[in-house]
Amino acid sequence: MPLGNTDLIPSNLIYEGPQMVQSRAPQPGTRTGYFGVADFFRILRRRWRLIAALTTIGMVLTVLALVSIEPIYSTSATVVVEPPDTEFLSATPTTVLNPNDETRIETKVEILHSRKLARRAAATMQLGDDPEFADRPDEKPGLMARLTGMILQRPPAQQDAHLRKADAERAKDEAVVDRLLANLDVARVAKSSTINVTASSHDPQKAALIANRLVKTYIQGQVRNAAETREREIQRLAQRVAEVRETLQQSDGAAASFRARNGILDSTPEDTGALQVAQAAGILTQAQAESAFETRLARSGGGLAATSPLLIDLRQQEAALARRLSELGTIYGAGHPDVIKARAEMAALTPRLAAETARVQRASQSQALASQARQGAVQAGIGGLQSRALASGVQAVPLRALERNAQANNTLYMSLINALNAKIASPADMDPDISVVSQAAVPVNPSYPVPQRVLAVALLAFLALGVIIAFVIDTMDTTIRTSAQVSRLLGIPTLAMVPDLTEDQEEVGGPVHALVGSKPRSRFAEAMRNLLIELETRHGPESHVVVVTSPLDGEGKNTIATSLAAAAAMVGRKAVVVDFDLRRPGIHGQGERPTGVVGYLSGNTAMDDLPVIQQGSQFATIAVGDTPIDPGAMIASPRLPVLLDRLRERYDFVILNAPPILPVRDAKTLTEHADSTLLVLQWGRTNPEAARVAMEMFERPITGAVINMVDYPVHARRRYGDAIHHIANLTEYYDGDPPSSGWTLKERWQRSVRRMMRRTARAFHLA
Repeated sequence: MPLGNTDLIPSNLIYEGPQMVQSRAPQPGTRTGYFGVADFFRILRRRWRLIAALTTIGMVLTVLALVSIEPIYSTSATVVVEPPDTEFLSATPTTVLNPNDETRIETKVEILHSRKLARRAAATMQLGDDPEFADRPDEKPGLMARLTGMILQRPPAQQDAHLRKADAERAKDEAVVDRLLANLDVARVAKSSTINVTASSHDPQKAALIANRLVKTYIQGQVRNAAETREREIQRLAQRVAEVRETLQQSDGAAASFRARNGILDSTPEDTGALQVAQAAGILTQAQAESAFETRLARSGGGLAATSPLLIDLRQQEAALARRLSELGTIYGAGHPDVIKARAEMAALTPRLAAETARVQRASQSQALASQARQGAVQAGIGGLQSRALASGVQAVPLRALERNAQANNTLYMSLINALNAKIASPADMDPDISVVSQAAVPVNPSYPVPQRVLAVALLAFLALGVIIAFVIDTMDTTIRTSAQVSRLLGIPTLAMVPDLTEDQEEVGGPVHALVGSKPRSRFAEAMRNLLIELETRHGPESHVVVVTSPLDGEGKNTIATSLAAAAAMVGRKAVVVDFDLRRPGIHGQGERPTGVVGYLSGNTAMDDLPVIQQGSQFATIAVGDTPIDPGAMIASPRLPVLLDRLRERYDFVILNAPPILPVRDAKTLTEHADSTLLVLQWGRTNPEAARVAMEMFERPITGAVINMVDYPVHARRRYGDAIHHIANLTEYYDGDPPSSGWTLKERWQRSVRRMMRRTARAFHLA
């Protein structure tokens, strides 16, 4: 949004007429369209009273609130979450934690802020009887509570009186828990393993008690829960051991009964049968070898001597007698007695040798037969063993299932026994998983409200609010107030800024234009004189026809027209004011004469017969006269140029008081015959859009604008940075305000109230 160096004006209100492009070019060294730091501080200075008032009211309200608010005290107990592994017990609270530890710490935070723990802590502290946490019987629910109850109200259910009473007690306890949780704050300290448990209360000792009791309740509850859990685990394990022992006995008995019924000695009967078959096979092989040996021995007979010592001795005797006979026969001959004796001994030995040989042979044959019989018996036994081994393998399948079941039960039983013994051997008192680093101390100063902090924040907040409201009001004020606005919006210069005399009309004692002569050093007279100078500078000393109009009615164009004529008369110019507002005449003739401008334009009155009214000795006026039926046709009369030419010949200044341009186009017609055109705008009232539309109605350039009814003190206080801002306090150049020394206190007060109401109405566009 383009902003000037003095005002905030919406860009859509800037006039863009093609005939004004050159006249709107900014002068060298000026800034247009930008809002700078100087403009910001100028607005602050302009609205400093509003900002100061809002800030003062806000600070007073803040102080009242601080006085009325009951202080709240807060204190914190700090605990640290112990790591689960005992070898890290010496770790500091800032040790780097893994994700599992992070989850465990966050879980502890949630547990410390849980309803269950709060309910137990409230019960131990008997908060149900504390007025700060319990509902008071005489306390009425607030508006929001009543509305919520009406919205969420359920139809009454048919309940027993005891149930309703129990529900009421439960609701009361839950309300206490809700208030306790609202006064609790459990938060982790940064990324460490420490946790702050903060409690708030109107009583500082109660705040410390709540924080410490909550931590103590958690630790006691954890120790108690650990002991109860240990007892429950021991009971559960003992019961389980008894159940498994009974099951183990049943499974062992089933396996033993199965072995007894089936004659199974061990758990692997198929392996025993296979071993027995293998042993029998070895015996059979040995029997077969012995049988074969005995058979060969019996058949050959050569090996019989090896089996009989007597046969061996007899054969040795036979060999010795044979050698003796050979030696004796060689020495003595056949008839020697020794030879005969030896032959007799040999003859006696031979039957004995034959008999022993026959006996040994019979024994060998009997042994061979026995070996063959034993071989057959072993072969028969092997077959039986194989049959029994196969049967035992079939019976071993259910036996192994029974034994596996018994083994599993035994393993389970032993593990339960070990677990039970370990649980019994574990210490009864368990260390909690959190430890207290520091207990909550009784606070000395309240945590809320902190007066210094609240006052500082309130001061900044209300200052910011005052600045925002000041900018909003300044931005919403889109009425025309400065010459810079006129230059930007309409592209024409402001020739004069005429002060407001509304409040001083009673003291003037006559028409406003009379001040030009009666108080020539007044601000009003100086403003009208400045307007005259601006017009003569642009036109020259020759006769001058000036059209005075405004966008809408009530903006003071009649006062400007007559006052300009009075200012011209004061400097020796002959001036006349001709009223061309044929619909609503603003200048009335003496005695309401029927002739006037209308009479001349209609051809009923000659120029010399026009009733020219002399306003004292200052200037002349020509009134409208009769009200015409068609004012528009009357303005378009061909006698209009003749009238203006005749007036030029007689007067130096011919001021045409035209009607407003927006309702009718009479002023546009008059500008075709005028030398200058003045557009009168009321300070703080004329809408820029209306002024822009008015500018578009004219085909010829407008000489300048006159900002009328300017409240000089207010304008100066707003610090727009123009001439009024700088000369507002220069009283030595101007006559003072109308004398007020004779006013009573009531009159002074009434005048101040009227001024304030009028300024307020203008500020909010109500007037």
